[in-house]
Amino acid sequence: PPPPPQAPSAAPATQTEQALGDPDGLARLFHLLILNRDSGASGASAASAVPPPRRSASAHRRGASPLLTGAGMALSLLGRTLSYARYRLFLANTERGGSRSNIEKHYDLSNELFQAFLDEETMMYSSAVWDAGPNGCWRGTLGEAQNRKLNLLCDRAGIKEGQRVLDVGFGWGGLAIHAARSYGCEIVGITLSVEQCELATEKVRAAGLADRVTFEIVDYRTFARRPENREAFDAVLSCEMIEAVGHANLPSFFAAVQSVMKPEGRLVMEAITTPESRYEVYRRSTDYINTVIFPGSCCPSLHALVSASYEGSTMTLHSVQNIGLHYAETLREWRRRFNRADVGAMGFDDGFRRAWNYYLAYCEAGFESETENCLVLVFGGEGFKGQRAALE
Repeated sequence: PPPPPQAPSAAPATQTEQALGDPDGLARLFHLLILNRDSGASGASAASAVPPPRRSASAHRRGASPLLTGAGMALSLLGRTLSYARYRLFLANTERGGSRSNIEKHYDLSNELFQAFLDEETMMYSSAVWDAGPNGCWRGTLGEAQNRKLNLLCDRAGIKEGQRVLDVGFGWGGLAIHAARSYGCEIVGITLSVEQCELATEKVRAAGLADRVTFEIVDYRTFARRPENREAFDAVLSCEMIEAVGHANLPSFFAAVQSVMKPEGRLVMEAITTPESRYEVYRRSTDYINTVIFPGSCCPSLHALVSASYEGSTMTLHSVQNIGLHYAETLREWRRRFNRADVGAMGFDDGFRRAWNYYLAYCEAGFESETENCLVLVFGGEGFKGQRAALE
């Protein structure tokens, strides 16, 4: 007799699903861990009133995790201490090689890799600004959202036709090309990434903007010391570059910006920031992001940025806009694109794919829960006072 009919089989699992299970579940796990952390902090006093369950000494010894024993805690402390020592000694963002080495470990991985998940037009590796629809939904494509963000930065900088603008850490040239083409300014971009500079230069030539956009591989501190750059720029743009500066170097960054900017100019900075309540602990410790993904990085607090601006310059903070929730959606879209790409054909193994899914989901949950923020900041010198109305 013929075999009984079979139920239709489920669609074959994708490569990502086979290796990672449910990629979205990873982000949900991070959300759960964050909620547990926060509820534990807020409910500590209430929990302390509940007596712990009684257990015999022998049962405690049999069931205790090694990390809860004295030896385990000592090993954990030793590991954290060694990791932090490595971060301070070998991942410092020094002018003579440290900053460039840290940048190369991430941004010079492969232009093909970043092209696989960033939007095709701008290749902006920073938060987009989405069109907010009803019920908290985000509308539009990634490219449209990135162009909206580029307009926000250029408008905040008050860029006008014929002005000279410095782009510190220009990435793959998306902001520089947009500013030159849409606002008619002259752009000078500086970076420490060889791979980014090569592709960005090709994109500038393809856009026919080689007469208005120039790029150079140079440290911002070296660039600022050149006499010809003294007060040479009407505005300075820094889009998610400040995280590569390091806490100790923040005042020198603002000093460098002020030295190259005209007194009436303004600095527009997009920055990933850490809330004040966690910053002191964060900057004295290490994590997966600042040692593995972005070696040597530090996401400063808003207070740290303002204090550094006062210490290193006479610039004043004039406006703040938080686009952190937009970053969560940007990361979701990047992760979808990343998992659709065949990164194996680019030379990256399964361990790399897992690590980057972890990184993207980790950051998505951080911005969604506002454990991290993304701020658009406008700083101006004394000559900027008469232009405050331009920010409204």
